[in-house]
Amino acid sequence: MKGLLKLVSLLALQIALFAWPRRAACAPQATSTPKAQLVSGDRVVLSVGDQKMTAAEVEKLIQALPPAYRTFYSGSGKRFLAAFIVRMKVLSAEAIKQKLDQRPDVELALENARESILADTAQKHIEEGVTVSDQELRELYQKDKSLSQEVRIAHILVRTDDAALKSGDPSHPGLPVPEARKKLEDIRKQILAGADFAQMAKQYSEDAATAPYGGEMGFIQRDKVVPPIVNTAYALEPGQVSDLVATPSGFEIIKVEQKHTKTLEEIRPALEAQIRQERAGAIVQHLMEESGAVIDQEFFAAGHASEQSPPSSTPSH
Repeated sequence: MKGLLKLVSLLALQIALFAWPRRAACAPQATSTPKAQLVSGDRVVLSVGDQKMTAAEVEKLIQALPPAYRTFYSGSGKRFLAAFIVRMKVLSAEAIKQKLDQRPDVELALENARESILADTAQKHIEEGVTVSDQELRELYQKDKSLSQEVRIAHILVRTDDAALKSGDPSHPGLPVPEARKKLEDIRKQILAGADFAQMAKQYSEDAATAPYGGEMGFIQRDKVVPPIVNTAYALEPGQVSDLVATPSGFEIIKVEQKHTKTLEEIRPALEAQIRQERAGAIVQHLMEESGAVIDQEFFAAGHASEQSPPSSTPSH
């Protein structure tokens, strides 16, 4: 088990620094095994020198991976896993042989990976220790309908020249705010008078990704769509068209195509996770405050204006 934990740590470091390869870099020799042993957890499925891994240990390794990798490597990607493990064991042994593990940069990377794994484990342990009652789940379910509702929308976008999110097409820099507002107001009036929303989106929307599909955005996810659109969508009923909504891309109108409310049982795991994460966050914040940490605010505030927030994927409009 100690060897497995070490391997999981190395895997985590590999993911953090280089990401996983989709194809194996080497092809270890395959061996045949009697079918009777295929389901045995103690069956040795991989060996490198005197190091051996059983089927059960490989499965534990897969389950310890982040969800996205776990899904791939427990399914179609499993055939790539053996060669990757062998490659990593061989190269890590070679690194130790060459005393590369004693290099300052490698020592720092290993310590960072170790602390990251321990921190994630502590976070998970704290979350698992939070007790969530049925009453709390019912109250949260009733309080925030956006947690249980799925909303499918379509939209029409008219970009403004001062928009924070640009189109990426220099030939379409956007309209001055008054002109953009008037253009979209006219489009909305035509829709309310009977014009087909999808056809108007195809003709006028400046969102190249959705315009060809009548502005269709599908069922939206709160963390993937900017708040003004999300808040407007949940406030409308199916078939309704919104007023103009100011977004980082310009002005938009949306139409709610469909709403579906999930039952408490359907979203119970998500609600439990949310409550656990919120309470765990408060516990972690308390631990940080009690740690006596001293931060040089002037040093950590230094940097260019464009670097004031960590990189992230840009939400959809």
